[in-house]
This record gives sequence, C-alpha cells and structure tokens, in this order.
Amino acid sequence: MPIKQRFDRLLLGAAILQVGVGLAILGSASWLIATERYGLPGSYFFTWQAATAVVGLGVLVVCMHVRSDLLTEPRLARFGVGLSWLLLVVVFFQPPVAATHRWLSIGGLSLQPSVLARVALIVFAAVELDRARREGWPSRRLWILMTICALTAVLIIAEPDLGSGALLLVVLTAMACVAGMPVRMIAAPAAVGVLALAGAVVTSPYRLARVKAFIDPDAATAAGWQSYQSLVAIGSGGLTGRGYGSGPQKLFFLPEPHTDFIFSIAGEELGLLGLLGLLGLIALITWRGLRIASRLASTDRALLAFGLTFAFAVQSLIHMIVCLDMLPPKGIPLPLVSYGKTDLVVTLASVGLLLNLSREASV
Repeated sequence: MPIKQRFDRLLLGAAILQVGVGLAILGSASWLIATERYGLPGSYFFTWQAATAVVGLGVLVVCMHVRSDLLTEPRLARFGVGLSWLLLVVVFFQPPVAATHRWLSIGGLSLQPSVLARVALIVFAAVELDRARREGWPSRRLWILMTICALTAVLIIAEPDLGSGALLLVVLTAMACVAGMPVRMIAAPAAVGVLALAGAVVTSPYRLARVKAFIDPDAATAAGWQSYQSLVAIGSGGLTGRGYGSGPQKLFFLPEPHTDFIFSIAGEELGLLGLLGLLGLIALITWRGLRIASRLASTDRALLAFGLTFAFAVQSLIHMIVCLDMLPPKGIPLPLVSYGKTDLVVTLASVGLLLNLSREASV
C-alpha cells in the first residue's frame, strides 16, 4: 500500500495545543509548591516541563519518520519488553523515593520505567495478538502472552503503583477484545486480574483506607480529604472560574495540585468552560487516534494504534473521574498536562507513532 506523505495534522495540532494549555495550567498550579515545599524557584516545575516538552516534540518527530515496518517488528517488540523488565527490576536496587520504587535516577535525571513498560507491552501485544489471530488462537501462544503481561503488571504493582498496573491490564484486555480473541479465553485471565487487584487493595492499609473513604467519606475523614478538596476546587470554579492564578486550593489544600489533581485546579481557575475546552482536546486526540486505527489495512498496526489511543483516553478518564470523586484517589497524571517528564515524553512519542501510522491510513 503506498504511503501518503501527509500525516494527520489535526492530531498533531491538538496534541501541541494540549501541551501548551498544560504548561499554562502547570505554571499556576506548581508555583507555591516549588517555593514553599521544596525551596526551589517558583518557575522550577514549569521550566523543567517546558524543556521536557521540547525534547518530547523532538522524539515525536523522530517517531513520525521511523520506517513503519519497524513499529511492529517482532524482534524489536520482544527487545522492548526485555528492556522494560530490566528497568523495572533495577529500580528496586535504588533508594526509595517517597517510600516507593517508581523512579530510576540516571545522571541526575529521573525516569519512570512503568510508563515505558506500558508502551512496550502495547507494541508487543499488538504483534502477538495479530499472530495469534492468524494462527487460530493457539493456547500456547496466548499463555506466553498473558504470562508476560501479568509479570510486567506484578513488577509495576510491587513498586508500588497499583494505578499504572491496573491501567496496563485494562488496555491489554481491550486490545484482546478488539483483536477478536474468544470471550472464553479472556474471561479467566480477566477474573484473575480483578481478584489480584482486589487482593492488592485489601492487603495494603493505605489503599484500603482510600477505598473506605470513597465508600463512606464520614467514616475516614483524613483519607477522604483529597477528594473533598478536589470537589471544592471544581465546584467553586463555576462557569468561568476564579481567574488564572487565583485558585486558593493549591495553597496546600490539595496535596499534589501540579500532578494528581491538576484537572481540579483547571476547573477552579478556568471554570466549566475551561474544563470543556480541555476535554474537547482530549476527545479530539482520541477520535483521531481511533480513526487512524480503524482505517489501517494491517491488523497489527491497527491494534498498535488502538492500544496507544485507548491508553491515552483511559488514563485521561481515570485522572478526571478521580478528581470528580468517582474513584478513590490514585496518582494517575493527566496526559500532556500534569507534571511528569517521562509521561510527557512517552505520550508525545505515542502521538508520533500515531502520526506515522496515519500516513498509511485514509484519514
């Protein structure tokens, strides 16, 4: 199939615009945190995020121009999974940060291996699900795939990072459904995954406290504080918001206004109209990604496009519904908006891969 020279410019424009909006919101949300909590210049988080965005856009351009046949090359997919496993194991040999092993420090820069592992598993699953489909869903191949996915999720949850592990399992399950895997083959692994996640909650006191606070806020006031303050922030914003930079909830009422609850800060300062604008950008990126996936002739590349898009959409949805107190608090960043260098670069790289694939699709 001939490759078009033009890529999906609407997708590129929406992604760049969301990065710009995210930087503006981050600048307001992080200023006081930087100065008062960390003793850093007020522009610290904004400056690092802006510099990371420049690097991320460079990675996006590279991903746009990689030979498309390499995107679903089986040997490269396996190498990516192996490398992600190595990084996930290495973090346990480094000193913990905030009582977790989520970050790998390299030359003074921090890297979050779980974010890289998610993309590596999406690429690997796209290749293996397509091969399994063509071979009639052989049990051996499926067991290998499920074992690799489960072990990766276990490594992520052990950091501990239950939210990222759950997100990974949801995305891979959706890819299996879209690939046409028989329901009877999905049901058992899905049930085991749900039970494992439930076990991870029950055996962790702080996770269990968050769930109890979500079910009955009056029973655990301290654990439900974050969700309550998030609702206060969004509710006080009204239609047009309190004004950029004028939101009081970032004054240490919300614990992580520049990461876990940046959607709440946006609602407080920009109001319902601002949130709808942000939601519109997320919906536009999701629509274009799914459109690309639906118009690719190659099944493995269509699965790759779907997996990357679905991961972006579900991560965005989880962040927003946590801020709306529809799920217990969990540290899931809002893609292209929340502070997080690894997440920003990897998300832009994913957009670059979608743009690469869009040159083969009739969009």
